[in-house]
Amino acid sequence: MKCRCICIIAVFLFFMVGTLKVKAQSVSLDSLLDKVLATDEILPKLIDSAIRYSPQLRLYQNKVEYSNATLKTSKNLIFNGLQLLSSYSYGTNISALNAGDLTTQQTSFYNVGVGLRLPVSDILNRKNIISATQSQLNMATAEKDNTIFLIRQDVIRLYQQFKLSHRLIAAASQNKQISEINYNIAEKQFLQGQITVEQLAKVSEVYTKSIVEFETSTNSFQTVYMQLEAYAGVNLSNLITKGK
Repeated sequence: MKCRCICIIAVFLFFMVGTLKVKAQSVSLDSLLDKVLATDEILPKLIDSAIRYSPQLRLYQNKVEYSNATLKTSKNLIFNGLQLLSSYSYGTNISALNAGDLTTQQTSFYNVGVGLRLPVSDILNRKNIISATQSQLNMATAEKDNTIFLIRQDVIRLYQQFKLSHRLIAAASQNKQISEINYNIAEKQFLQGQITVEQLAKVSEVYTKSIVEFETSTNSFQTVYMQLEAYAGVNLSNLITKGK
């Protein structure tokens, strides 16, 4: 168990060196990683970071804003037909001074108002134009929501691969150490004439396979580690230490 911890710490240090700041006397790197993976406490942070970081989501957000502006413009098109109307007239104004007495007076009149002049086709199509732009806004919003959903799914998938690769390294490390011990014993037994070359070859084959398995697991861990960092736009080592 002690060997397993040492090996896992060494692998994790490959990524953490220079960035991971943990007091050695209080917590080991491996136990810190085990804790955050066991509780999944960093998963919501990874999802939030990926959503904020996603270039594709920013594209759809811009589409939503553009569609929203287009809808407002469509609703306001009717105001293009508003015109300021004025008229001036001059005529005779008849008024009563006393009961039965009428008088005439030359008076000028000035009228000001607002009128609406639109082609009939614009009036008939206004509802259709607004409906079309509203549909564009709805589609852009749906695309944005779907992108957020897909980002969540991708982060969960990468995170689960990250957890699995961490566990597989532990198993591969233990298997490699056991195989190495068996190989060293078999080599000594061969030199002492206790086993045949065929028996040594079989033990050597098992040991070689364990090395390949360990290297493959390490490579998978490194790959998913970097993929998760790149996708979420976050430094995993900092996120893990903050989640301790």
